[in-house]
Amino acid sequence: GYIQAQRIITPEEIGGAQRTEYNEKSYNLFAGIRGSMFDNRFDWDFGVSYSRFEFESNRPRFLKDKVNEYFLGTQTGFQSIYPRYNGYGLTHLQRLFGPMTPDTYRSLSTTVHSTGESENTTASFSMSGDLFELPAGAVGAALVVEAGKQEYTLTPDPRTTPDYAGTDAIYNLTSTGGGGDRDRYAIGLEFSVPIFDSLKANLAGRYDKYDDVTDVGGAFTWSAGLEYRPVDSLLLRSSYATSFRAPDMHYVFAGYSGAYTYITDAYLCRVNGIDPQSSDCSGDSDYYYQVFRTYEGRRDLEEETSKSWTAGLVWDIMDNMSVTVDYYSMKLENQVAELDSDFLMRQYADCRLGEDVNGNRVDGNSPSCQAFLAQVSRAGGELSNGQVSEYSSYPINQASLETQGIDANWKYSLDTDRWGTFGFELGYTHVLKLDLVRFEGDEVENIRDHLQYFNYRSRANARVSWSNDDWLVTTYATRMGSLPNWAETGRIAPYIRYNLDVQKKVTDKLTLGFSVVNLFNNRQPKDDTFNSWPYTWRSHDVIG
Repeated sequence: GYIQAQRIITPEEIGGAQRTEYNEKSYNLFAGIRGSMFDNRFDWDFGVSYSRFEFESNRPRFLKDKVNEYFLGTQTGFQSIYPRYNGYGLTHLQRLFGPMTPDTYRSLSTTVHSTGESENTTASFSMSGDLFELPAGAVGAALVVEAGKQEYTLTPDPRTTPDYAGTDAIYNLTSTGGGGDRDRYAIGLEFSVPIFDSLKANLAGRYDKYDDVTDVGGAFTWSAGLEYRPVDSLLLRSSYATSFRAPDMHYVFAGYSGAYTYITDAYLCRVNGIDPQSSDCSGDSDYYYQVFRTYEGRRDLEEETSKSWTAGLVWDIMDNMSVTVDYYSMKLENQVAELDSDFLMRQYADCRLGEDVNGNRVDGNSPSCQAFLAQVSRAGGELSNGQVSEYSSYPINQASLETQGIDANWKYSLDTDRWGTFGFELGYTHVLKLDLVRFEGDEVENIRDHLQYFNYRSRANARVSWSNDDWLVTTYATRMGSLPNWAETGRIAPYIRYNLDVQKKVTDKLTLGFSVVNLFNNRQPKDDTFNSWPYTWRSHDVIG
């Protein structure tokens, strides 16, 4: 027979509250000097910083073999393909319903000890000043030289690692280990060149070098910008820039680890004629169940690079009133990302069935599909029903992410003298394009409008403030754009929230104030296709 048992351990059976200890220590040191050179034409500074963080945890956990034997009896069957359905003699099943003594609890448990530490050392030298004079003004220059070393180590209790084979393995707990070090060097140079009285150019170049176990080496990046002021009240500006960034260290050095998590098995749902987004394929259904997830860093990750350009204006319409509008376009290549389980299972189903839920053809031999199919393992055995036994998760380099949009801002300040100063500000951001190519050779996905992706297409904010003598009162309003609904048949309405800050300066050294978040207690827009709290699948926070 198949038994799913749950046993709640009470404080009386433990002998009092469990004690979990976390000890953290951090150190931050900085020293520097500064001065001037070349007849005070250039300012310089040199600094060295060091930081260290140490972590230690001790927490009680059950021992897997002992707790299983105490409640279920001697193990009689083994399923290597699907181990969560191993067989037991069930000779002590009555213990699931009877009390436990503190001495028994102590005999079944142990203390899990884990540590971690990280260090970051950086030395930097910078210098800035005027090189020489041109008819339109002085040519400014800045130089920066940096060198740094980063290292970290995560040392979990070895009994919590997924491949631990000892008889004292920890029950229902896995941990993440890892560690590595990286050296970084950089040198950068920047110039500000006044071409005419109304036209100025900015040029910059930088070389970064990473030294670690990956193939990420060095790269030169640069930027150029122009600022043109046809009249005193109007500034036109444009820039182009490239960038280079190594993957975060834990993406590279994370050790092999695992954890239990719940998934929605979109493939089995669709094979049985059930919509993966329906309630029949979630919650307490047979298609929503727990599986084992493995994770490991990738030392073959490549560096992230990007190219971007902007164009915009700053217009001083009148005294104390200005408008800023900027257009941006950026293409990021080799962005490091992880795939969440819901996305992976749905893509796996599309690839295996050869079509998506809307009947559109999916190429199972595409680079993406080959990766998705390889990450999911399905089980055999009488009780598995073809369910997923485990899936692997790891960081990947996405081929490219391209985005375009507009940022706009309006500010106005009104000084009434007697009644104080009023400030007004409006801001707006609109994403015009957001295209993703996950693997080289895949088709472009429009994730700005695709109902499967959690992306805001717009964001607006407003601020009104009043200050008079020692008082400052500010109200904020934020409007987040629409999001796809649970059924992915449409979008839910935008969400607006208001906040309030009030401050009173009592003395030169004392200011009192309070803040109210969500002043009018606005609830997030309801999603009629999602029928459990908070009644919106892709929800905003629920602070009131």
